[in-house]
Amino acid sequence: MSNLQSDIDYMKSLAEAGGRGPLKNGATLFWAGLLYGAAAIAQYAMIMGWLPKSSGMSAFIWLGASVLFGILATVFGFNRLRVRGSVGNRATASAWSAVGLGIVAFIVCIAVIANIYKTVEPMSYLIAPVILLMYGMGWWVSALMSGQGWLKMVSLGCFLAAPAISLLAGQPIQMLAYAGCLFLFAMVPGIVLMRAEKA
Repeated sequence: MSNLQSDIDYMKSLAEAGGRGPLKNGATLFWAGLLYGAAAIAQYAMIMGWLPKSSGMSAFIWLGASVLFGILATVFGFNRLRVRGSVGNRATASAWSAVGLGIVAFIVCIAVIANIYKTVEPMSYLIAPVILLMYGMGWWVSALMSGQGWLKMVSLGCFLAAPAISLLAGQPIQMLAYAGCLFLFAMVPGIVLMRAEKA
């Protein structure tokens, strides 16, 4: 009976290890943080008049970052973790894909409301805080699925940064603060996860 119990415990530990393998979505978060952080800096430069100031330029900046991210996602196969890998990686990849879809849907909502009221400016100040909140949710799921407690700190950082950035609404510096948050809460953790994956 003791041998049976030890076998069950062994199988349970294997299952838990399989579910909590090292996260392999570091590259996704690294490139998202880098590209969209750079786009936020470019947006700041446009607001300050260092780049041509127009809605077309703003669209070019953010769509350009999205196209580059899409190309990198295709080349590096960011979606492969949803169909293979540990249970934790599949769940985490699914959570982050939901974050991405949520961000797209939110931007569409902003565009629809802006078209109704013929102005986008007041609502545009919500974009950075809401995206940070979504990142916080993604990191929270990653922390729970991987058992890596430090990711909870990243998640909490996102949740605290979102209202802090809201205080900067209407000021050009909001874009710089947003870029800093993307570097700190997406790019840097992405590098850490990539290094852990290679170890």
